[in-house]
Amino acid sequence: MTRILLRPAVPTDADFLFSMASDVEVVRWIGDGAAWNRAYFDRRFARALSAGDTRMPDVPRWFIGTEEDRHPVGLLSLIRRSDHIEVGYWVDPAQWGRGYAGELLDLAQDHTDGLPMVAQVYRANSASRRVLERAGFALVDDGDPLIFRAPPR
Repeated sequence: MTRILLRPAVPTDADFLFSMASDVEVVRWIGDGAAWNRAYFDRRFARALSAGDTRMPDVPRWFIGTEEDRHPVGLLSLIRRSDHIEVGYWVDPAQWGRGYAGELLDLAQDHTDGLPMVAQVYRANSASRRVLERAGFALVDDGDPLIFRAPPR
């Protein structure tokens, strides 16, 4: 059962998203694990907001997962690559443990254009690994980061 709605990110989402991007607990498994500063966040957010043709490779799309009352609970990031969609997600720490990450992945299926989804996760990030496995992703590369893949549904 999906309890959240998914909508494209809009400029007024900046403060909510920056609150997660600047939280070391949220981004500890992203890139170098450092919290994002506002200038870096603003560049990334502007690029996602200006995404035009979503069929073009390497175009990031950001979506906001909201509860029925439209309260934001997380971010879903989709980037089209040559033969798959790279998927990422953040959940607001106040909402951790409620299953929202899995729901974001389920909703992502509506935006994959029939391509498989791929996610990278560091070996030590056991919570995210469990989310991907429950969502039907299979391990395809056991390096670090691990690479998981889900076929299109």
